Amino acid sequence: RHYAINACLAPLYSLEGMHIITVEGIGDRQRGLHPVQERLAKAHGSQCGFCTPGFVMSMYALLRSSKHPPTEEQIEDSLAGNLCRCTGYRPIIDAFRVFAKTDDSLYTASPSENANGQAICPSTGKPCSCRNETDVNANESSTLSSVKVYLPCSYNEIDGNSYSEKELIFPPELQLRKFMPLKLNGFNGIRWYRPLKLEQLLYLRSCYPDAKLIIGNSEVGVETKFKNAQYKVMISVTHVPELHTLKVEEHGLHIGSAVRLAQLQKFLKNVIAERGSHETSSCHAILRQLKWFAGTQIRNVASVGGNICTASPISDLNPLWMATGANFQIIDVNNNVRTTAAKDFFLGYRKVDLKADEILLSVILPWTRPYEYVKEFKQAHRREDDIALVNAGMRMHITEAEGNWIVSDVSIVYGGVAVVPLTAAKTEKFLVGKKLDDGLLDETFNLLKEDIPLAENAPGGMVEFRSSLTLSFFFKFFLYVTHEMNIKGLRKVGLDAANMSAIQSYTRPVSIGTQGYESVGQGTAVGQPMVHMSAMLQVTGEAEYVDDTPTPPNNLHAALVLSKKAHARILSIDDSVAKCSPGFAGVFLSKDVPGSNHIGPIIHDEEVFASDVVTCVGQIIGIVVADTHDNAKAAANKVNIEYSELPAILSISEAVKAGSFHPNTTRCLSNGDVEQCFASNTCDKIIEGEIRVGGQEHFYMEPQCTFVWPVDSGNEIHMISSTQAPQKHQKYVANALGLPLSKVVCKTKRIGGGFGGKETRSAIFAAAASVASYCLRRPVKIVLDRDVDMITTGQRHSFLGKYKLGFTNDGKIQALDLEIYNNGGNSLDLSLAVLERAVFHSENVYAIPNIRVSGKVCFTNFPSNTAFRGFGGPQGMLIAENWIHHMATELKRSPEEIKELNFQSEGTELYYGQLLKNCTMHSVWDELKASCNILEARKAVNVFNSENRWRKRGIAMVPTKFGISFTAKFMNQAGALVQVYTDGTVLVTHGGVEMGQGLHTKIAQVAASSLDIPLSCVFISETSTDKVPNASPTAASASSDLYGAAVLDACQQIKARMEPIASRGNHKSFAELAQACYMERVDLSAHGFYITPDIGFDWIAGKGSPFNYFTYGAAFAEVEIDTLTGDFHTRTADIVMDLGYSINPAIDIGQIEGAFIQGLGWAAMEELKWGDDNHKWIRPGYLFTCGPGSYKIPSVNDIPLNFKVSLLKGVPNPRAIHSSKAVGEPPFFLASAILFAIKDAIAAARAEEGHLDWFPLDNPATPERIRMACVDSITKKFASVYYRPKLSV
Repeated sequence: RHYAINACLAPLYSLEGMHIITVEGIGDRQRGLHPVQERLAKAHGSQCGFCTPGFVMSMYALLRSSKHPPTEEQIEDSLAGNLCRCTGYRPIIDAFRVFAKTDDSLYTASPSENANGQAICPSTGKPCSCRNETDVNANESSTLSSVKVYLPCSYNEIDGNSYSEKELIFPPELQLRKFMPLKLNGFNGIRWYRPLKLEQLLYLRSCYPDAKLIIGNSEVGVETKFKNAQYKVMISVTHVPELHTLKVEEHGLHIGSAVRLAQLQKFLKNVIAERGSHETSSCHAILRQLKWFAGTQIRNVASVGGNICTASPISDLNPLWMATGANFQIIDVNNNVRTTAAKDFFLGYRKVDLKADEILLSVILPWTRPYEYVKEFKQAHRREDDIALVNAGMRMHITEAEGNWIVSDVSIVYGGVAVVPLTAAKTEKFLVGKKLDDGLLDETFNLLKEDIPLAENAPGGMVEFRSSLTLSFFFKFFLYVTHEMNIKGLRKVGLDAANMSAIQSYTRPVSIGTQGYESVGQGTAVGQPMVHMSAMLQVTGEAEYVDDTPTPPNNLHAALVLSKKAHARILSIDDSVAKCSPGFAGVFLSKDVPGSNHIGPIIHDEEVFASDVVTCVGQIIGIVVADTHDNAKAAANKVNIEYSELPAILSISEAVKAGSFHPNTTRCLSNGDVEQCFASNTCDKIIEGEIRVGGQEHFYMEPQCTFVWPVDSGNEIHMISSTQAPQKHQKYVANALGLPLSKVVCKTKRIGGGFGGKETRSAIFAAAASVASYCLRRPVKIVLDRDVDMITTGQRHSFLGKYKLGFTNDGKIQALDLEIYNNGGNSLDLSLAVLERAVFHSENVYAIPNIRVSGKVCFTNFPSNTAFRGFGGPQGMLIAENWIHHMATELKRSPEEIKELNFQSEGTELYYGQLLKNCTMHSVWDELKASCNILEARKAVNVFNSENRWRKRGIAMVPTKFGISFTAKFMNQAGALVQVYTDGTVLVTHGGVEMGQGLHTKIAQVAASSLDIPLSCVFISETSTDKVPNASPTAASASSDLYGAAVLDACQQIKARMEPIASRGNHKSFAELAQACYMERVDLSAHGFYITPDIGFDWIAGKGSPFNYFTYGAAFAEVEIDTLTGDFHTRTADIVMDLGYSINPAIDIGQIEGAFIQGLGWAAMEELKWGDDNHKWIRPGYLFTCGPGSYKIPSVNDIPLNFKVSLLKGVPNPRAIHSSKAVGEPPFFLASAILFAIKDAIAAARAEEGHLDWFPLDNPATPERIRMACVDSITKKFASVYYRPKLSV
């Protein structure tokens, strides 16, 4: 069988005897692409490309391991362990959907036809391509046909199974080879053993009682990589047959401890199909729990015994083993076998009842009895591939006594509430012998509160929520058993229809997506949905990123020495132990910086290396270089620093209270007379409120990395960096080394995502690495581990907004007084510009005659927060949407009605003086209302909510108006270099960076159309400071506008020079014309330049036109929540945007979908938890959510079930190139529709309890916030009706 696994967790020695297939092995540009690769590229499923190989291999493994074409559900499940930050997943799912064939009759019957008489494919909904295949565009055609193409198979969109004709086979030499026991040596004295028999394993156990047993390495790999755990002897038990048994026995199932979880899933499915339902209630529960246990790649290697013996407090299976009455068989080195009950096996935090000479042999899972019911529960931040916040296993056996059905046996076990799975002993004792009726619940709840206590500052926090879950889970179980008894006729009265919603398990149907746009072609390429120019390289793994750059033999690797205090004076730095570390080459501190140690993008208020005082955890104190990445990290960890701690400010509220603000960062804009309006009778109602807006981690797939090397012994410095701003890297490095900018070159080919996080914060790492490279005169590469990246680089700014709003009874806004504060962190960075954009966007799309908005940037002892998609705009607009929803609640009218009543329109003068021109907000809104049928949607939601007590649906519509331009006027300039070669091909270089957004593709389309040549003739290699100088960062969504116009300028210069030659001859091709021009000594190279006209803003006067134009959009969302757990899913998302005449509709729609799903994370999933006053269980100033284990971005399972995107038609934009509009940032905020739809659903739940007033809901609307807002008798046992969960702001 073929299995997809996580390469980073697979020890090389564990793969002995296996056939390893990587993305490069299944197809490449020269041999031809595999259908999986080709399909993903052509379906626009690869943007930055860094995650693409993982998706390709997950799909490939599914196809190779399936005897029949997989179902669409299986395809989505197989991708569960993969993350993507760019695409929003929809194009990836759509790309692979072709490989599922569900109904043969669809394909064998006469095909339906479109208006042109073309057959319509039932799989893709597109005109059939099986009889007449054409390339998607000329660029792809040239990429694939530049060599003799060997296609691995015949392939078309109709039959997704035809891929299997010419696949890699399992190597015959491996098939014939017999497995042997292994004894191998590794780095640092590690020994690796692989026994083939239980007898050999027990002997090794007797020799090495402290050895670590390895199966999937999913836990040990994390321990060794992130927790510095050291295991000198490892014993792989993957080939011990006695540990892999799966047997059906008289009294239950015998499950070997080394059985993989994926194998267990398959086995349980077969058992359930073959045995009576009364015997397999436990099997059902375990199988359902396994679906949400990690991802497919982990389940493929992780084992039953590994999960048990790890004894994690949040294991999803251990509470179930205990609740089901499972027993564990344990064998010692003398072959003595003993049996212990699962409920007695867990002794303490990661301590189990295993002696040093024993191993877990197997699990015995008993059959369930008639009228015995087992149920599993789990609630996590993210439904898929996430650790539990609280989980549980519950079992109840009902027997008849004197005409009544009573509880004869019960087991209730919780995980995630203590250091071991916790049995509710008092509750179990109370329930035994009781008649099962509603009267049991109150007393059971009170006993559960005693059984499952959580201290106020318990690790993990969320005490009120987790405590509520323990009762909610039992309530669900109670209703489940009641319902099952009713089905079997054991109860006269069953659950009413409304209560049935409490026991309905979440089942996700296959997601669908639709995209609507018009293609307005201009020339040979502009307006066409061309495939991303790097897509073919990305799907084959051939696309190179910084860490793929070949390094010379004398290359060094760098690791950072970081502060461990939020605010402290450095007393001493002892690097003596580090200097003795293996592979050590040097350590560099502030005293070693050749140039200036002071840096910063606006003001120089940061240091390359902290010299005296540290102002946050994660601040760079020094850098260590060594021969390998691991040796550098090990040496850096040995640098000992002594501190004298100083008081730290760890929240916006603390900063406001202490007056801790960055200097000169107060901003205030106003229009009208706010005070007079509030004092007069103009306002019928005045409301006030406070909004907290959470931050967000960028979570780009490629971490921060730079490769730097000296040229001419340090006379020059060159580097390749993953950055949105090569010019900033050039500037920081030149400053740190004391070199002129002309001697420092930074190149960037592509980056694996940026989202603003690589605009300024990436440059300090280049500066730090350059110091080591310059001083040692050797190349240095620095690649941050994910946890270091998240700890050091800053995030989206959290905000605090305080508003006072006046309005009339008929719904017209009269006055707004708003104070906003953002959390700048320990340096200014771009925080003032972020605040300014938030101020500009604080009215969103609403006309307010009297308005005053003031803001300040808070200084706190956290890493400096920085640019992130939207750049303060989403925070300002989210505060606006909160106050207008508050207003609608006060007026008892729908928010959509109030919003529309207050829309700005054509000619509106904004409160900072800019006139709205070409305003399409009403058109966008009207099209969205028609598309989502808002009135019918509201009726359907109301009907659902009236029929379901414990599940509620909500809807919301949200508009956006996003200003396009850098708000700093000088940054709105761009340069480009266009060079025409005599073969007719064109090389374009510009100052923008390709980070997945398709910038290079769009720019190439502009050049191709301008020169009237195919797109395949245009190439963009890299961005380099020695080709286009002084470039602004690739940010503010303006890069296509700026660099497209600069390239167009250069092309027009060349065309003007070529025109006299062209007019004299009949040239058959552009290549002939280029050759003729060359022969006539015509310059075929041109530098283009562009500045955005008619913009500028005067903060002293408070008036101006900071933006070139606005991008408008609106989104509708419908969600469904589980009011008992806080779980939610998005049923529908419908988006309409005005993008003018799109240069590339496919790329633009990809940007909308990607931004929306990233926005979904900000609105409802991704929570940063810092060591602050609200999270005292975290060390002060530390980031708890510093990796994918604790910080959860949306996954495949989180995208809307129905995802619809449409571009407004017939609305050219006269203010940008080819009448297009910017797209990168504007759609992000539209995901707040999901937040407000969740709030709408919560309001329906609160109404059941008689709470109809307005309530705050902070973002992200995590399960904790949803559950605790859905006030009921359970939450009231732990918190007040107005409880507001804690948030790091």
